[in-house]
Amino acid sequence: MTKELLQDIADSQMVLIGIGKEMEESYQGMKEDTFYGPLLAQAEAEEDSAAIIQYLQCHYVRRHPDHRIKKAYETLTALLEGKNYFVLSLSEDDYIFNSGLDRERIVTPCGGFRKLQCTERCNAEQESLVTDDKVILQVLEEIDNCNGDLSSVDFPVCTDCCGILWFNRIETPGYREEGYLTQWEKYTKWLQGTLNHKLCILELGAGMEYPSVIRFPFEKVAFFNQKSVFYRVHGKLPFLTEELSERGFSIKTDAITFLSEEGNQG
Repeated sequence: MTKELLQDIADSQMVLIGIGKEMEESYQGMKEDTFYGPLLAQAEAEEDSAAIIQYLQCHYVRRHPDHRIKKAYETLTALLEGKNYFVLSLSEDDYIFNSGLDRERIVTPCGGFRKLQCTERCNAEQESLVTDDKVILQVLEEIDNCNGDLSSVDFPVCTDCCGILWFNRIETPGYREEGYLTQWEKYTKWLQGTLNHKLCILELGAGMEYPSVIRFPFEKVAFFNQKSVFYRVHGKLPFLTEELSERGFSIKTDAITFLSEEGNQG
């Protein structure tokens, strides 16, 4: 991490953070794992394979979190302590919600593992989104004790169509955007208040996945706010527009390394 960034955050009145897919869990170790590998093979043979794999991924990140990602969020939390900030994240692994960052200052438009939904527009008595974490925890405990047999796991289903509930994530068929819209309204209101304030913008690992959510809007915010400074951190695509060259910093390193202990020596 650079001394310039630390100073700019300290001097800023407001801090805008964008977190991209570069900071997201990859799940690459699951297939080789002696516990998850056989379960994934079973899941892939099921009719509801994509939904069941979501539950296995949720189990993986909760039981075996990536310590480098956790450390990166701990560093970010310390960095933002005492600041007026908002975080817009594309990550779906929910590490951010266990980081110490204020949940009321986070919006995750791609969803995550905190809500469940039916993929159909059912007229059920249940809410359109199931937010009771006890339902999710029960499934995770059943996976803990399934002895390698997913048939013993009772996955939650819609009370109307009896279809398995998926997680409220952007790749879920019929993704229900109401899962994040309340926080999005808070974010847009906060963003409106950044104009004519000293603003530090830190973009961490946001490539060309959903560029209309972070990359392009963040450039626009920086362009119109002449009191802003912009840091773009990405392992492959750190480049800034020419218009921001005088107030922008392009850092070619992956976001996790940048926030890690090794990268925090500047």
